[in-house]
Amino acid sequence: MNRNEVFKELYEVVMMGDLRSAIRYVENYLVLHPAQKDSERLEAIKVDYQMMIDYWHSGFKDPQTSQILQKLRQRMYVLYGDMTIQDWVQRSPFLTDLYTKAHHSARDWSVQVVKERFESFVSEVTLLELGPPHVAALCRKVLYKDHVDLLDDFFAYILTGGLWTKGQGEAMEDLLLSPTVDSIDQQVIISAIMLVSMTCFDMEKFRTLVHVYLKSTDEHVRQRALVGWVYAMDTDLNTFIYPEIKELVVEALKEPAHLRELLEMQKQIYYCMNAERDHDMIQREIIPDLLKGQAHDITRKGLEDQNEDNLLNDILHPDEEEMILEKMEAGYKKMLEMQQEGADIYFGGFSQMKRYPFFDELSNWFTPFYKDHPGIAGICEKYAAVKFLKVVMDNGPFCNSDKYSFMLSCDAMLKQIPQNMQEMLNRGEAMMVQNPNSDEIVKPSYIRRIYLQDLYRFFRLHRLRSDFKNIFDHSSHHYLFFNNEIFKAAGSEAYFTDMASFLIKRKHLDDADQLLSLLLDETYHTIDYYLLKAHVEAYPKGSYLKVLELDPLNERALVGLAKLYFKTCDYKSALDAYEKLLTLQPDKKSYLLNKAVCLTNLSRYGEAEQILFRLNYEDADDLNVARILAWSLTGDGKYEQAGRLYERLMAEEKPVASDMSNYAFYLWCSGKIDEAANAFRRYLNEYKHEGDDPWAIINDLISDELLFLEAKGINGDEMAMMRDLVLG
Repeated sequence: MNRNEVFKELYEVVMMGDLRSAIRYVENYLVLHPAQKDSERLEAIKVDYQMMIDYWHSGFKDPQTSQILQKLRQRMYVLYGDMTIQDWVQRSPFLTDLYTKAHHSARDWSVQVVKERFESFVSEVTLLELGPPHVAALCRKVLYKDHVDLLDDFFAYILTGGLWTKGQGEAMEDLLLSPTVDSIDQQVIISAIMLVSMTCFDMEKFRTLVHVYLKSTDEHVRQRALVGWVYAMDTDLNTFIYPEIKELVVEALKEPAHLRELLEMQKQIYYCMNAERDHDMIQREIIPDLLKGQAHDITRKGLEDQNEDNLLNDILHPDEEEMILEKMEAGYKKMLEMQQEGADIYFGGFSQMKRYPFFDELSNWFTPFYKDHPGIAGICEKYAAVKFLKVVMDNGPFCNSDKYSFMLSCDAMLKQIPQNMQEMLNRGEAMMVQNPNSDEIVKPSYIRRIYLQDLYRFFRLHRLRSDFKNIFDHSSHHYLFFNNEIFKAAGSEAYFTDMASFLIKRKHLDDADQLLSLLLDETYHTIDYYLLKAHVEAYPKGSYLKVLELDPLNERALVGLAKLYFKTCDYKSALDAYEKLLTLQPDKKSYLLNKAVCLTNLSRYGEAEQILFRLNYEDADDLNVARILAWSLTGDGKYEQAGRLYERLMAEEKPVASDMSNYAFYLWCSGKIDEAANAFRRYLNEYKHEGDDPWAIINDLISDELLFLEAKGINGDEMAMMRDLVLG
């Protein structure tokens, strides 16, 4: 059994509270992988467990037995957790290097000492402002370099360290809530806590993140803590090991605003996951129109042609430039709408810009953008006068990771652009993106979205991303958390239909189905619930009928039922549904047309024609009306009238397949056998795909109209002869 399987089985027995089996598993593991410290901890657990058993066996009944056993299980879990993280680190050369850098350094990593170092940094930066500018600038660079080195090492220390004690958790909570520690430091630390907690749940880290979420007054810190505890949570441990998990979550979400934040976050996860799909759509549908504007120079006065030969084109096509501008504007507006909804529209462009050495340092993927970061400070200083860069970096709609990429590529980019464009950048006039306003960028939803986009880039692009559990992984379903049983206990069910509607609109039907199937409380079984359920079910009839029990004339349910009946050839039931729909909207053309189709399939041709002649009179150019009327007239034996309509349908440049086959049946029914056979052959020539069996195609066409043909007096022998005549 390999080590992964050992830890998986060990987790199962620990999670179930099976202390004796857990002890046996750990003993066997330590025989193959000796570790003195772990052996001593295991022996202490064994001794205490045996002592408890001996005490009970002697006939003493201790009222604290359950609490003692719970503590022993938790001690066993902590031992398992430390062993899991050790194994995780040892199996990755990258993580081993981080561990060595942090844990073998001479630094004192006690939280109180680290906090004092962070506070000292804030004080020293403040004091620099009081000194001479030239001295302050030099000292500032050194100060930030030393501080970033400390933060990077602390990030590595947390990431590769074991589970925390209660005292460590409380000290870290104090650090993360302290107003004298820089917010950037707090945000980076929270990311480290999240990453390691996703590898192995730690009750103290989880508790710290929840408390920071509830208590922090810094929205950037608070939103990172929210994302952190949501993905750090391990529901499986709630029953036997840490029942306080549920208590903490219910407390955290008792405010309706907090539940709404959870809902927003779940939606934002999907927007991130759709980043590459959105990028492909932009490249396919929007960028081509934007590129058409490349034949022009953008100036302060608008567009100017680059080529004098275009003057002739302007004379021949005077409206072309206006059309180009309209298409560019429409494409630009579409991108803005996607961005405002929450789409990650810049991922595709920046995904190729993560190969700089800057991103070799793991913590940099999670660091909020600031100009004093040693990795970009020199570039920011060099281009400080470029107003465009200042505006984009301060308020641009990019995540932190992309801002760093943008600055790192600035040097090469600015050297290549035309002089007139450089001048516009210097003046801040060439804004190719829509910056959010100052009110928008401080909203919790915006702050959280930016952080999730940073996380998406890490889990999608980091060269060693496979060492970490990916919260956006489609196969593992880590991304869908809103259906968690503990969140349901906190009241998330009230938002299930909202979330399911969002998922359905974005084609995540399986996830919507999973979510709705878990909504067991009948209080929430509303009309919207059943309509959404019908949308994701393979057999939605029951859900539509449930809607009609609640609202007998619900239009969406009646439409859904009508289509379902149509699909199963239950035309009488479909007709009933359309007649009810027409009581709601008597003049709706689609309902009238579909009613007519039902009538023709029920051989009630005269009633169908009353509807169709009226519709044809109102819009003689509607081919849908013409084709249904032609078939009805054929069924009614009015071949001359039907023939005129089919001549019109066959005159189309590319007749639709059903018109061609219906035309063949019309010719057959009207006694034009050879012409009917030719029409069937034409159907085969134009609509048969390579590899299709012509016999099967013709046989299926005839079989589908068996009752229709029999009603016309055409028997089975004649049908077989027609098939043979067509195929020769």
